[in-house]
Amino acid sequence: MQIEPLSMTHVTESRASEHTPAIFDATIPVVDMNDFFNPETRGKFVAELAQALREVGFFAVVNTGVDVAALDNAYDAARAFFALDIAEKQKIQCPHFNGQRGYVPGESAKDEKRGDFKEFLHIGRPVSSEESARMGIYPNVWPDNFELEEPMKALFQALERHMVPIQEAMAEALGEASGFFCDMTKEGDVLLRAIHYPANPPSDSIWAAQHTDIDLFTILPRATARGLQVLNDAGEWIDVVVPDNAFIINGGDMLENITNGEFRSSVHRVVDCGGNTERYSMVLFVHPRADDDLTPLPQCIARTGGVQKYAQATRWDLLEERLVDLGLASPEMIQHLGASGLMERLLDVDRASVKAMKVLRAHGVASDRVLQRLAEIE
Repeated sequence: MQIEPLSMTHVTESRASEHTPAIFDATIPVVDMNDFFNPETRGKFVAELAQALREVGFFAVVNTGVDVAALDNAYDAARAFFALDIAEKQKIQCPHFNGQRGYVPGESAKDEKRGDFKEFLHIGRPVSSEESARMGIYPNVWPDNFELEEPMKALFQALERHMVPIQEAMAEALGEASGFFCDMTKEGDVLLRAIHYPANPPSDSIWAAQHTDIDLFTILPRATARGLQVLNDAGEWIDVVVPDNAFIINGGDMLENITNGEFRSSVHRVVDCGGNTERYSMVLFVHPRADDDLTPLPQCIARTGGVQKYAQATRWDLLEERLVDLGLASPEMIQHLGASGLMERLLDVDRASVKAMKVLRAHGVASDRVLQRLAEIE
């Protein structure tokens, strides 16, 4: 799977103001993509990225050269799709894909009882059926007689280019070869999510409850309205408004796992901003291949106290537990999780999802150890 590399040419095509960093709250770390491509400042970029991931798990990137036209076209297509009757949208709802492709009417955050007040659409890499089978990823599903595929594919490819410099900098910060994460994700199940947050959520609901993302990291370009908040290192919820030519990077749970917590997974949420306003956003979730080993790296264990604090696990292991927790997993996936041994490894490091354990129990596939742990906490 070839990804068109981002270059200095792409970055400088779009001329955002040099004052872009001032848009962000002072507690949000900001890195400049121009620094990555300049040999004299690349080390500065890597150091700033690493500090942000160690301290808060997120940062803003400015001077990205992100394709604004592709973003706007995708938003226009998403608005039109989400405005369809529910019966039309449900034609591309695919429960057997575990919420990983097509239309998803909602989910709830990890260990959260309330459902998020949103609907979304998942798009994977635009690959052939042969590549889909070889890479072990689900095929995309598109509505009939509705122009959605081309705008979404164009945005996917526009955002995908930005994965490479971020991954190279992360790898270098950890003492790995620059291609360490790129090798994992070049055929990984990277997902573009188009999200619609309807106006005026009920008083007992929220657009998206406090959560972390399950992936390696997430790219968030400009949304159509306010609402995104990140938890800073002082424990404060900070509003984030992303301008053109910039995006936010959130570290994910898989990155936290492989770094033994050296790099943090960003805690964030989306709150209704009032005024009878709906919100649309586009989010790129960066995933490795299903069988990539995300067990903590030895050097990360050494730098975080010498004790392994996170489980031995693959990307598929960690995703499977999260999908069960979110209520998106098929019965077959639930059964597989119960027999995989992952929950026991997560219990070893006190990181097993209570909600996922309860689902396993409800389906009669919880192990004795899982049942014992549930009995202890209930």
